[in-house]
Amino acid sequence: MMGFAMLLAARRVGIVTILCLGTVLAFGSSFFSVSPIIWFTIPAVCCSVLIGVGMQGLTSAGFADRKWVLLVSIILGTFAIVALLLATKYFQIFAGLGTKYARLFTETGRMYILGTVAVAIIFFIIRAKLRVTVIRQIILSAAMAMDIFFSARFIVDKVL
Repeated sequence: MMGFAMLLAARRVGIVTILCLGTVLAFGSSFFSVSPIIWFTIPAVCCSVLIGVGMQGLTSAGFADRKWVLLVSIILGTFAIVALLLATKYFQIFAGLGTKYARLFTETGRMYILGTVAVAIIFFIIRAKLRVTVIRQIILSAAMAMDIFFSARFIVDKVL
């Protein structure tokens, strides 16, 4: 979210256009005899770059950037609430037919909560005017490691 916010703040319309166009082509049928899977690589690469930019932005954000960091935290919190509400909806489906989807939304909500907490901690570090980038990097690295650990466990449990 922070990388996307930085992209919008820098008014990089061309990159946003490439990201949107690649996403549209990835969910359509074959275009120019190119598989949608190949078209999907364009938004995947763009999102990977946005993640790296966002991580760097969170690591080096200053006091003037606190509103952006707070906005990212609020957006992640909203995503967490929506995912958990969807989980409760799917848990209530007749005869447990939606349990698999509910567990997926629960896991997704947990990851959004983890991101919200990490970004909120960084927001309070910024608000206190502390320029300790090492602690920010540790917080972000720990959140990424937990995300990878829990997501990999969830994926392996469901696939195998």
